[in-house]
Amino acid sequence: MSDEPPSQLPPDADPRPYHDSGLMPETRRSLLLQLERRSDAAWQEFLSIYEGAIYRVCRSKGLQDADALDVTQDVLRAVHERVPTWEYGRSHGTFRSWLLRVARNISIDKLRNRARGPVVGAATEVDAILASAVDPGSESETLFDLEYARGCFQHGMTRVRSEVREVTWRAFEMTAIDGVSPDEVASALGIAIGSVYTA
Repeated sequence: MSDEPPSQLPPDADPRPYHDSGLMPETRRSLLLQLERRSDAAWQEFLSIYEGAIYRVCRSKGLQDADALDVTQDVLRAVHERVPTWEYGRSHGTFRSWLLRVARNISIDKLRNRARGPVVGAATEVDAILASAVDPGSESETLFDLEYARGCFQHGMTRVRSEVREVTWRAFEMTAIDGVSPDEVASALGIAIGSVYTA
């Protein structure tokens, strides 16, 4: 995941203002329908938005890297198997809420299995992690919403980058993400300042 584009959302950002204002989109119904139809393109889009979010939420709940990767794969497998039967509609909750519950349940199972392992003294650590993982409080949902927003941003950046010239992308990246002044960007890239503003 190291070659992911940088995110404009800081790690400690609160995504609720985006979500509450309607600026953070729900998972598109069309994407869910395409997933039901087993579309490879839809699955790739889903992965680009959600895979990193699932992994980072698992890590934030105390799972080690290997365990977080395992849980991420288990969650993705569960989505692949269950999305055709997932019922879309407000009465069933949002897709992201369902996905978060799946991730939480698989994480808890993973932690419980780890607690039964041969490591002496690990039970106390696992109990503490389990206590935070089982809490259905808003911390997990807020974190998942943040990671979802980051995944959407990264997915969008990847799509836009593939559709513009490299110099246009660099001008955008340097000004919007790195915070370099338009004059410095124009000079560094050897382009007109107007081109920087249109990037």
